[in-house]
Amino acid sequence: MSRLAHQQPDAVRHYRTRTRRTVVTSAIGVAALLLAVACSSTPAGSSKASSSGTAGTATGSTAVSKAQALLKYAASVAVTGPSTGVVPADQIVPWKQSLMPVPATLKTKKPISIDFVYDIPVGFGPYAAHVLQLIGAKLGWQVKVIPATAPTQQAALAAMDAALLDKPTAIIASVIPATYDAPALAQAKAEGIHTILMHQDLTTGKGYDAYVPDGEGVQKALVAAYAIAQSNGAAKTMLVEAPGFSDVNMPAVSAYLAGCSGCTTQIENINPNDFVNPIQIQSDIAAKLATESGLGYMVWPDGGLPITTVLTAIAASPDKDTKLLVNDAQPADIQLLKAGQIPIVVEAPAALIVLAAVDDLIRMVQGQQPLAETALRFPVSYWTPGNSPAPNFSAITSAELKQGDWLSPYEKAWHIQFKSALLAISS
Repeated sequence: MSRLAHQQPDAVRHYRTRTRRTVVTSAIGVAALLLAVACSSTPAGSSKASSSGTAGTATGSTAVSKAQALLKYAASVAVTGPSTGVVPADQIVPWKQSLMPVPATLKTKKPISIDFVYDIPVGFGPYAAHVLQLIGAKLGWQVKVIPATAPTQQAALAAMDAALLDKPTAIIASVIPATYDAPALAQAKAEGIHTILMHQDLTTGKGYDAYVPDGEGVQKALVAAYAIAQSNGAAKTMLVEAPGFSDVNMPAVSAYLAGCSGCTTQIENINPNDFVNPIQIQSDIAAKLATESGLGYMVWPDGGLPITTVLTAIAASPDKDTKLLVNDAQPADIQLLKAGQIPIVVEAPAALIVLAAVDDLIRMVQGQQPLAETALRFPVSYWTPGNSPAPNFSAITSAELKQGDWLSPYEKAWHIQFKSALLAISS
């Protein structure tokens, strides 16, 4: 997921939330098709910019065919690539179980306790709490959930401090960057308490022992590929950026679109404070669209940020046919997809983020190093109204597992079975 960088205001960060049929084909053929999706990996500028491709980029027809190939496999078997940074298109490949790190085998018999801290009251935080409680019960661990009293930095730090009082084996946090809870992290390190941050990477600040991102670069490449494919290589796209949103990885969109010689891209910066003010964000988007003509697509920073007011602004603009593209989708976004209000959603398995965090903890309590954030290879799904699951985590997780079995290696390594219980968690 990728997440908002530490420079952003509190209010914006706390709107972040978290959300297959198998195609029988030659592995060599699939790999060859997706390797052909190589485009330029040079990102556009971080301020308002326009590009129409660069020397050596793909022609319109070539860019379209490559984008179509990528989307085809993402819709059927899921795709993957490096879990952080801008991902060159030739590094996006069909996901398979062998690309993921092998989970650590659980050997220790020592009592393990986890305090899970989150401050966003909907979406990924509560869902991750339920998944952690399920795994803890299966393993005989103690799991305590400490939700912050409010979605603010002060409340998040207070929740982390409360976790420290329990002196658990580990504190696992959701979307709370190190720059917000640095004193608590320092104390945890001094007391030998392991710390893990889920749904973020190191761009949000150092301090945790382990980081579990969510393949944001691959997700953004799929969003860009959709714009190229649907526009027949002539996408006019606006990227909505806010200073400090580094981990939502807008450069990954720019990099992929730069490989389309017939496409034009511009980046529009918006004050981060505005994202939590529905009236203001609607006004901002209306102002950005007022001077546009022929805009085809708008890429939103994250599926957990407000979307409905943006759709209202688009509908009232001269470019009312502009399509809003989102990733890091949550169930509410899939509801909008099914209603025909957005054309696609892109997502990596939320449950897998939790499993990877538990794997890191097992490694650390057994004296091993946690996985590097770059070691993960998340299966990224691409859904249209025709192939999307129901708008709840149970259906989403089931659909993701049908595309690829990322669960059984963890069950085998930890000597437990929890698939049916996991699929019963809907929120």
